[in-house]
Amino acid sequence: MTENERPAPGFLSVVTMSPSIPGLGLGVAMLWFSLGSSLLPRSAMMQGIVSALSFTVGYGLAVLAWFFVRRVLGLFHVVVDRDAIPGLVRWVLLGLAGVVLVVMAVVWPAWQTDQGELVGVEPIGFVDGLLAVAWSLAFVLVLLFVARSLRWLIWRTDLAFERRMSVGFARGVTTVLVIAVIAAAYYFVASSGLTAFANARFEGGDETTLEGIEQPSDPESSGSPTSLVAWDDLGFQGRTFAGDATSVEDLSAYHGTAHGVRTPIRVYAGLKSANSPAERAQLVVDELNRTNAQDRAVVALVATTGTGWVDPTAAAALEYLWRGDTAIAGMQYSFLPSWISFILDTATATESGVAINDAVIAWWEALPGNDRPRLVAFGESLGSLGSEAAYVRESLDASLGFIQSNTAGALWVGPTNANAVRSQLLEERDPSPVWLPVYRDGEVLRMVNSPGVLDPTDPTWLAPRVVYYHHASDPVGYWNWETLWKPQEWTDHPVGPDVPDSVRWVPFTTFTQVVVDLINGFSASVGHGHNYNDVFVEGWSVVAPTAGWTANDTLRLQEHLDSIEILGL
Repeated sequence: MTENERPAPGFLSVVTMSPSIPGLGLGVAMLWFSLGSSLLPRSAMMQGIVSALSFTVGYGLAVLAWFFVRRVLGLFHVVVDRDAIPGLVRWVLLGLAGVVLVVMAVVWPAWQTDQGELVGVEPIGFVDGLLAVAWSLAFVLVLLFVARSLRWLIWRTDLAFERRMSVGFARGVTTVLVIAVIAAAYYFVASSGLTAFANARFEGGDETTLEGIEQPSDPESSGSPTSLVAWDDLGFQGRTFAGDATSVEDLSAYHGTAHGVRTPIRVYAGLKSANSPAERAQLVVDELNRTNAQDRAVVALVATTGTGWVDPTAAAALEYLWRGDTAIAGMQYSFLPSWISFILDTATATESGVAINDAVIAWWEALPGNDRPRLVAFGESLGSLGSEAAYVRESLDASLGFIQSNTAGALWVGPTNANAVRSQLLEERDPSPVWLPVYRDGEVLRMVNSPGVLDPTDPTWLAPRVVYYHHASDPVGYWNWETLWKPQEWTDHPVGPDVPDSVRWVPFTTFTQVVVDLINGFSASVGHGHNYNDVFVEGWSVVAPTAGWTANDTLRLQEHLDSIEILGL
């Protein structure tokens, strides 16, 4: 038989072949590390995903390394058989894998329960451990089946070429073909092809309206009969925002009088309201003019999250604080949930944030200097990324100076790891942990992990003020691609107050854990993870304070917001 007549491997023989010993070794080690704590507790299914990916990647890397070791040794005429390692080692490793799975079933639930106590999550039990094992095994089998099927397909392709050309040339062609397929897949993602596909998949949900939301009749809201923006073009989140402004009746009931109470202004442009970020931003400005927003005490410039969401508690808190003498402006830039936008398409968020901030600041600067409303910047989660992008300059000092020159303050909640100004803060901070950075003793900018810390009467805190709220357990503030291969500061000890002491960085596994944490961000109770419903009253009271407001007023309003139903949460 010639070298061009090698027998084609059977599909079943490839899929069912015995596991690689080096692959098992690294795979089992990665499986063990996958049980460790990260920022938030994981469900059984999510643990199954993390464990399966960790094992499979470890297995694949070891197989690949062993392949190259044998090839390099072959260059020196040292032939090492694929199964040169004794078979007994394979059984030992399979036994260790069994031990790890037993630990997953018996001990892992206790570890997760301990972590859950830090972030207000219900405890889990033995059944959850068994489910985690089941999910892990199921996902591992699927991933290995896919990997070996691809291996068989490449093998068959290589043999097909070998029948028509020399072995060396055939393998070169196969290699080029595989690289081309990988490059095409990468280009599909990098060129926003995947983003466009995902947007198309989520677009249908944007055409619906939340139950209980109706088109507003007050001219102060976008989407009303007198608005320049059609109700149908606002999108799901835009309709929720515009249709659920705090009513004059609710404001009067809370404050005990109708004196000084006004109908709040809420203006918004949906993704379908105009063709570009600049045009949508101009439409927002036109709505500000139409509603006479220049006559209000406060104008809040909101950069929204991925789907165009404006946190309804944040909006209501400002309206109650200022008795409705407010205008809140925002616009949509995507159909995607924030965690998907964050991974795939932060550029659109920053482009939109810059567009609306530049347009509204230009509108505000054109108003009479002695009679302008307070202009405050606000962004939550991915919205904070977009909001910050309009103010970043060459250094943190320059960025803060630009913020103070163009706004009456900024409130940024749940910032992402990609936030430009926050990145400057982390790089230029005084000696302090990454989860609670301090810059120049907080003379302008302050970051806190929970409410109850900021004092609006602090004479050492210069106005306009910049406030960050970021929980130490919030994965949005830490996720980045470098977590794959580079240790992260948030795993340094001492860790944050609601992060387990057992946290350690592990290549690839920590990255996978934090991606799962992103999805689970809202699973934690208020005050942990990515759940910030308890910070907005205090945040607005220090960034845009009203005369005579006290800490007791903050507590009273927070209790009121906690007690009422707010649509869109």
